[in-house]
Amino acid sequence: MDLSPRRNRIHAFLSKAYEMVDDPSTDKIISWGPNGTTFVVWKPLKCSRDLLTRHLGITNFARFESYGFSKMTVCGQQLEFECSDFVKGHPELLDKIGDRYVAKLRAFHEKRYKPFEDKLKNAKTKEEWDLAVKEFFENNSKERRESRLRMETSPPPAQVPSNGS
Repeated sequence: MDLSPRRNRIHAFLSKAYEMVDDPSTDKIISWGPNGTTFVVWKPLKCSRDLLTRHLGITNFARFESYGFSKMTVCGQQLEFECSDFVKGHPELLDKIGDRYVAKLRAFHEKRYKPFEDKLKNAKTKEEWDLAVKEFFENNSKERRESRLRMETSPPPAQVPSNGS
């Protein structure tokens, strides 16, 4: 599986995100945390509406979390995110984040699609081919239903109390 095009998009996203956080003109909305290893979103709604859409073509922070960023704190209206190798003054480290994400995608592909691809490759009759396709889609539907059920029955995330500010 060739992930080069995706790797390029990941690097472009991370570079633009880094530039957005590093840009002093956006500091009232989003900026580096005090130690330069986190970034703080001071005004999440304004950031989503104005900066994320313009710089990254997204409207929320979910993409950051998929790339390995962790939401560190939620204080009042502020958000703080951390990701090893997303460090102020070190844009050269962004490739490491991309490498981890690509490795995660590759592992997902190996687990999810490789067995199916192997069954198709080894199918000697149309019936074997059709059976492999049917099993794959049935398993896929079952996994989606189970995932949806887990999400519906899991408790809501704990709220971090505001300190009154």
